[in-house]
Amino acid sequence: MLKNSIGLMTVLALCACSGEKIEVSRIEKETPEPAHVHGGMGAMPEGMIDPGPAAKGLSWTLPAGWKEVRSGGIRLAKLTPPQEVGQAEATVMALAGDAGGELANVNRWRGQIGLAPISQSALAAERKLVRAPAGKVMVYDLIGEGTSKPRLIVGAVEVDGSTWYFKLMGDEKAVGQHKPGFLQLLGGLKKD
Repeated sequence: MLKNSIGLMTVLALCACSGEKIEVSRIEKETPEPAHVHGGMGAMPEGMIDPGPAAKGLSWTLPAGWKEVRSGGIRLAKLTPPQEVGQAEATVMALAGDAGGELANVNRWRGQIGLAPISQSALAAERKLVRAPAGKVMVYDLIGEGTSKPRLIVGAVEVDGSTWYFKLMGDEKAVGQHKPGFLQLLGGLKKD
């Protein structure tokens, strides 16, 4: 807003100095096409998720009672489990390569819930593996400290040069309640 105002003031000042008439016109902004178009659901089994053309690589089946909202950009989808015991939400992202490396990512996630970073030598103890048709999914289950302990479970799997991240985050109790369904989702990941 400030940048546009400064530019407009500069144009007005230049026009005022040269004695030219100022004309104001309004140009309507074009509405861009959505970056992520979801299609093909009719041909897929019920509950099976097609990531669409902007995010080909993986498909998954939602646990019973979960809902999905498609997104664009870096966040491909938001998965919401039933909110019976507190708040929890899962997100799905796909990034090129290893997105900074395993240790940097784990320390970033730890920081999101108030935990101190760990060293490379402690990393293996943080990681569990889930086998899926898409490959090995590295899983990290992190619980914050304090009275309102946040919890974050992340599943990461490499597919065709990208790393897919599935993050379940929220209240410790809610995340704990939905952990079995989330692990089932991770264990069912399939390559397209």
